[in-house]
Amino acid sequence: MKKRFLFLILSFICFISASNINAQSEAKNSPSPVPDRIMLTIPDDPAISRAVTWRTCPSTKKTVGQITEATASPFFQDQLKTIAGSSTFWMQGDSSALGHRVIFEHLSPETMYTYRVGDGENWSEWFQFTTSSDQKKPFNFLYLGDFQNDIKQYCSRTIRQAYTHFPNADFMLFAGDLVSRSTEDYWDEFFYAGNWIYGTMPSVATPGNHEYDKTEAGPRTFSKHWNQIFVTPDNHPENLRGRTYFMDYQGVRFISIDSPAMGNKEEDAVNTMEWLNDVLSDNPNKWTILFTHYPVYSCSQGRNNERYREAVKPILEKYGVDLVLQGHDHTYCRGQNLEGVGEDCKNPPMYLVSVSGPKMYGLNVNKWSDRIASETQLYQNIEVKDNVIHINVYTVTGELYDSFSLVKNKKGVNKVVESEEIKSIKQNSAIPESAKHRYTEEELKLYEERFKN
Repeated sequence: MKKRFLFLILSFICFISASNINAQSEAKNSPSPVPDRIMLTIPDDPAISRAVTWRTCPSTKKTVGQITEATASPFFQDQLKTIAGSSTFWMQGDSSALGHRVIFEHLSPETMYTYRVGDGENWSEWFQFTTSSDQKKPFNFLYLGDFQNDIKQYCSRTIRQAYTHFPNADFMLFAGDLVSRSTEDYWDEFFYAGNWIYGTMPSVATPGNHEYDKTEAGPRTFSKHWNQIFVTPDNHPENLRGRTYFMDYQGVRFISIDSPAMGNKEEDAVNTMEWLNDVLSDNPNKWTILFTHYPVYSCSQGRNNERYREAVKPILEKYGVDLVLQGHDHTYCRGQNLEGVGEDCKNPPMYLVSVSGPKMYGLNVNKWSDRIASETQLYQNIEVKDNVIHINVYTVTGELYDSFSLVKNKKGVNKVVESEEIKSIKQNSAIPESAKHRYTEEELKLYEERFKN
């Protein structure tokens, strides 16, 4: 009897504890006066500017940031500059939270800064970042494919492994579908996964089709949160702020193209192509990297963005874009597809598709790519140095999976040089169980023929 009574008491205690934990978890995800969801971005010249966005409860009255050059001493309060920012409701028509932004301008190149954000009374912790150089110096950045699903469970290890492996990368570049839907629960998981990393290492992002909200009738509508989270250079075509833009970074022109927008409205497609032609024709940089969500050459079975490819590929070849970073297909492929280039192409682009999250598709049976992977979470470290771009591809466990370089000659033409290390690395070509229905019996035979070695 005593044992049963003791068991009931312990069970009750466990129930109360679990209830408190759940309540604390829900409260933690709700906005408070203290800033959360802090995101560092690059709003203009990367050598002299940074932007910070964050979220609070709606009762917050002020939006400010404080910044100073970083010192080893904690006694730097007398050197602080206080910058006023702006705020809007976190969701249009919903007053349950506020989104804030502040822009730090007129910074010094290659300088470490310490900053915090808040309302003057409730502050975030102190963060640090270093501005880029105003010269064409070597640098590296992290490239991450789609997160999209089960972000807290599976993508946390990807971004944390990538950051741990390359903590001094200049920024993180996302290829769209950061979330499966632009809703509170998904953005909550996204910020949980990156946490304080987002406030320290700038993020550069292009949207995917899942950043568009489905509607019962008519085209999808773009995320209400995107431009509250990401502050991008103000050089976009009409109606595409924060989605289609470019950034010049130490000798490289990075160009974001909102590829889903091109399929939603003809006007957006026309404006994008005219804008892209102007941005590529007047480009003083040695290297050009385009990052976009839809692949020019599809990587997964059953997909073929033919109309998109016919529109985009000629202009990429015309201006010799060096590297095209893409997502969407939940597999890994890279190659130039030399058989598919136009007659006037002198510098064939390198196309790379990658995935960082757990959602996986099967590879397609065509042979355009030189290296592939399925059922593998990946991240990329991309180094730019003088006449060479070197790309290392790692699994989520930190193991090298692919490694190659683009070496530019005096005529501006790239040579692809594969690292000797990858010759001994087996490529993963398994078809996920959830994707097998996409193949006919004939296609499965072709698949086996292509990947049997």
